[in-house]
Amino acid sequence: MPLECLARPACRHLSLSCRRTRDNSMEARTSLSGEIFRQFVESGFRCLEEHVEAINALNVFPVPDGDTGTNMLLTLRDGISAPELPPRGSGTVAEVSHAVYRGALHGARGNSGVIFSQFLKGLASGLKECPECDGPAMQRSLAEAADAAYQAVGVPVEGTMLTVMRAAAQGAESVSMALPQVWEAAYEAAEEALVHTPDQLAVLREAGVVDAGGQGVVAFMAGARAFLNGQERADLKIAVPMGTEASMRGPGVRHEYLEHTEEELYGYCTQFVVQGQDLDVDHLRARVGAIATSTVVVGDETMARVHAHAADPGPLLSLGAEIGSLDRIKIENMDTMHKEFMAQQGYTPAGVSVAVVAVASGDGLERVFRELGAAVVVRGGQTINPSAGELLEAVKRTSAPHVVLLPNNSNILMAARQAAELSPVQCTVVTSRSVPEGIASLLALSPDLDAEANVQAMTAALADVRSGEVTTSVRDTTMKGVAVGKGHAIGLLGEELVAVADTPNEALLGLLGGAEVSDGSLVTLYWGGDTDQPAAAAAVEMVRERWPGVEVQLVAGGQPHYHYLVSIE
Repeated sequence: MPLECLARPACRHLSLSCRRTRDNSMEARTSLSGEIFRQFVESGFRCLEEHVEAINALNVFPVPDGDTGTNMLLTLRDGISAPELPPRGSGTVAEVSHAVYRGALHGARGNSGVIFSQFLKGLASGLKECPECDGPAMQRSLAEAADAAYQAVGVPVEGTMLTVMRAAAQGAESVSMALPQVWEAAYEAAEEALVHTPDQLAVLREAGVVDAGGQGVVAFMAGARAFLNGQERADLKIAVPMGTEASMRGPGVRHEYLEHTEEELYGYCTQFVVQGQDLDVDHLRARVGAIATSTVVVGDETMARVHAHAADPGPLLSLGAEIGSLDRIKIENMDTMHKEFMAQQGYTPAGVSVAVVAVASGDGLERVFRELGAAVVVRGGQTINPSAGELLEAVKRTSAPHVVLLPNNSNILMAARQAAELSPVQCTVVTSRSVPEGIASLLALSPDLDAEANVQAMTAALADVRSGEVTTSVRDTTMKGVAVGKGHAIGLLGEELVAVADTPNEALLGLLGGAEVSDGSLVTLYWGGDTDQPAAAAAVEMVRERWPGVEVQLVAGGQPHYHYLVSIE
């Protein structure tokens, strides 16, 4: 056993729990047993989980390499749920940290996740054979963690999560104190390094953000810090750019930066696992680095994980197959990701005469509008009405000379018109009163038409679709002589109640009956609310059985409150 692992006094009960002081505050931990180290890491996981969307929002490279926060979170999740972990309440810190690392290695996702797994590998290496972890052990572990992360990357780049990890190790080395003080110094150094990542990496400076992976490291450390200090949750705030899931306000990614990346080509993000015997990870890393970029290769003699960017993924897969068997292959087209990212940031390419801002609520619906060409999708709808100011900000983000607003809800029409009046560029409201109308209107958008012709075509398209909704009544009421009980499923055709039933699917049939659908009609069902996919699939079969000549499409809308949004054409 290393001598440094025996340097702690025999006061082992401090590693089992925080003690109450006379003022009933929690006394910080001074060392960690295996079980308490496990809770320490789990606390870091919870903080990462709490802030995962904000971290994802910082991933503003022109090609988002997956979602950085999500990749780190899922990697750590596999670490803290690893099958090799000893039973709860048992095991040394060496055994627990090694199991966490092995689980994270097997579950590592994306560039950031693989690097993070190597950070955990270094922590485990520094705690090898230690029954507990104290201040000196943590200093050594953080140093080895940073080294392991740097070694995993083919061409290490400063201004990334690597820089933050190195700073944490250096901060820890700057003090000679107990564990909480060592971790505090490491955390403060990591925070400071994160702030300066834009100074080291031009792409961050141009985009106006800090490094997402570095922010993920800081979030993990913040959660672990709160645990050491006996706090229930970390006090961590992350400023995110506009136009993301985490925030609809803020400075956003600078469009000058996006313009510079518009014509670039990125190829394929390629990830896979190689399993074999006597694998030489260092040699494999060198060979991958010779034919690809953004390479991260980690593992041991029996398993290696590869992440790389290449114009052609074929040679990478052939290289892996040459030395072992391939598993967990994942290939993503980064040029497609680039275009989606530009659209999410509201960037309108040069030469586009008209951009569309649409309002929708639900991951599936928002995705549909983006895929159909909406430059910006503002989250909103029934019960979630965006303000005129929020719509105006979305219009400004498009940078287009003419903007069309699709409110997609009658309650949002007035706010949309007010935003159009305040707009510094020409802005036209196409009066879509429902999501199906908005989709039909957007389908009429053509790059071959000028702005005026597009507005005319989009407005005319509103008449081509009828809209229905199936939801649940929230109170007892009577509408046009029809009694509706709280909890009943109701079907609305436009704004007219046409069906009351015990189940959403029965109300859907009543709605379509009221609409008098006929052979040759196209019915699209956007399912959401508390309806699940099997129930929605059953609804499709019920419709087809009742009206064999009607074509039915099913789309996951994800909208709140409404079981189905129905488009009838």
